[in-house]
Amino acid sequence: MSVLEAGKTGAPPLDALVIGGGPAGIAAGTHLSRAGYSTVLLERGRLGGQALGLERIENYPGFPGGISGVKLMELWLEQAWRWGLKTKMDEAVTVSRGADGIFLVRLRKGGTLRSRSVVWCAGAGFRKLGVPGESRLLGKGVWNTCDEAPSCAGLEVAVAGSGEAAVQQAELLSRSASKVYLITRTEKLKAHKLLLERFSRSGAVHLPGFRVSRLLGKGRLESAELVSTAAPREVKKIKVDALFTLVGKEPGEVPAGWGRKPAGFYEAGDCAAGIFRQVAVAGGDGIRAAMRCIRYLEEL
Repeated sequence: MSVLEAGKTGAPPLDALVIGGGPAGIAAGTHLSRAGYSTVLLERGRLGGQALGLERIENYPGFPGGISGVKLMELWLEQAWRWGLKTKMDEAVTVSRGADGIFLVRLRKGGTLRSRSVVWCAGAGFRKLGVPGESRLLGKGVWNTCDEAPSCAGLEVAVAGSGEAAVQQAELLSRSASKVYLITRTEKLKAHKLLLERFSRSGAVHLPGFRVSRLLGKGRLESAELVSTAAPREVKKIKVDALFTLVGKEPGEVPAGWGRKPAGFYEAGDCAAGIFRQVAVAGGDGIRAAMRCIRYLEEL
């Protein structure tokens, strides 16, 4: 019987089900599989998560010249599969725990997986701006991930946000886009010194003291309306072909009605409300959750 078949209704449960295929999930799944536990990694989008949008990671140990997020995740997955980790492309709709202590995870595409333990690594998505036109134009020039940067060559683009992800995206876009705006509510940019130096040399236009108030376009994004965050109120309109909304993250919530999380359920990575969001940190957090999970399984 395969590991995937083992977790289905009517069959013996899995030892562990890891939900979320970003760095934390891959690290957790690898550690559990290597320890000999039947483990499935469930991912609804792309294996590698938001790390795939990182053009170059320069602070990951072992790669003096840096490495792209895509390449690093390919290496992680190669190692995970070598140790027997099984991956399934689907989404967890609900997570519950039966009277026998077995977790039941209902899947979007149909069916249910049963597991003795769950490691929740659902990550965190970027918050929406909550302005008129955003929902209508999402995916049509408005993006809340970094993955679409390669498609913006020669275009006029904007990035909303003052954190490291926003500053890095603006600097990256400036290498190929015809014009780049960085829209921030305050003067201060929250990024490390090296990134700030690169941004200052990038040619991107910083628009401090403004927020996006409306997005306009027929079928696709054509322009953004900005309003000043301090008096006197100023309104300006900029022509843009694309807008990246990188204004902070919201952890992925567990689709369960628990007040207190039960034994055998562990969280790791960005969804665990960690403030230090880096690949190395997420990977370590995933391994820590896997070690706790193993201790739980050993005591059953």
